[in-house]
Amino acid sequence: MADSTVVTTRRDGKITITDGAASSYEVSFEVGDFASAEPGADRVVIRDRGAIVGLREGDDPVINISFSVHMRSLTDTTADNLMDRIYNRGFNAGAPLTSTGGDGFQQFLQTVVFEVDTQTLGSGKTYTATYSKVYLEVSNLSESADGNTIEVTGEVYGGVAYVQA
Repeated sequence: MADSTVVTTRRDGKITITDGAASSYEVSFEVGDFASAEPGADRVVIRDRGAIVGLREGDDPVINISFSVHMRSLTDTTADNLMDRIYNRGFNAGAPLTSTGGDGFQQFLQTVVFEVDTQTLGSGKTYTATYSKVYLEVSNLSESADGNTIEVTGEVYGGVAYVQA
């Protein structure tokens, strides 16, 4: 079977952030610039007196993700809010958020799902990248005549899984 002929655009994407208790937050008012860098494992070059005689996998990589949203608020005591969710503070229907990290992970981690839905475009498929154990932070908060922006970066410590449905 041939690869899809449907080219996806930012209109097809959706970002959802979920904590360890399955409390989810669908990111809205995104700029449409989700990005992910997925380097391979470190490489260990095996040498015999300077000559390359082998290549082995080294340490697991830390995957990086990023996205931007149009700012609507910095915090909210009555509704779920992006920055409150990232830093585990504020409103969550009265319940504290739960880290996805588990034992050995001190920082507050969440799951980030990037979904691209092309079902209405003739492909009949939805593609999902699920990033596990993600440490999120606001990397830039900026104002502009075109609207203020919150830029979010994440470090992925649990890997990524790709699914086509």
